[in-house]
Amino acid sequence: MTPEQASTIVEQLALGTDPRTGTALAPGDACTAPEVIRALFIARNALQGRVPEGAGTARRGPVMRNGVVLENVGKRWSAQDVDTLLQDFASGIPLRQISRQLGRTDSGIVARLVAAGALPDREAGYALMRADRGRAGDPPDGHAD
Repeated sequence: MTPEQASTIVEQLALGTDPRTGTALAPGDACTAPEVIRALFIARNALQGRVPEGAGTARRGPVMRNGVVLENVGKRWSAQDVDTLLQDFASGIPLRQISRQLGRTDSGIVARLVAAGALPDREAGYALMRADRGRAGDPPDGHAD
């Protein structure tokens, strides 16, 4: 197995997909726990040779994903940002586009939509992201925080 193949498998697990079958992982599966998702994305990035300098130290600035600066990662959600998220989601704007617009990770967007009741669970959000990525031909995005 090559590091690229391992990276793909680890990423599928982090996105909540069984890499053997392509089906969603069962609710409660260990790979759906937030801390495990974060660990899987760190492992994926390491396999791809994208370990940031100072990894393991406290974050001091904005997060960058695939060349996009996400300024609001880890910050409190304002009421205006939540309203924008819900309006954009209801309008059918792809989740990745919303995450970039709001300066949040994809998983942060999904988590907020679940908390707001707009999605039944994280798996539904990740399925939407996979479907959007398939239609747009976008490369995978590191999005678990």
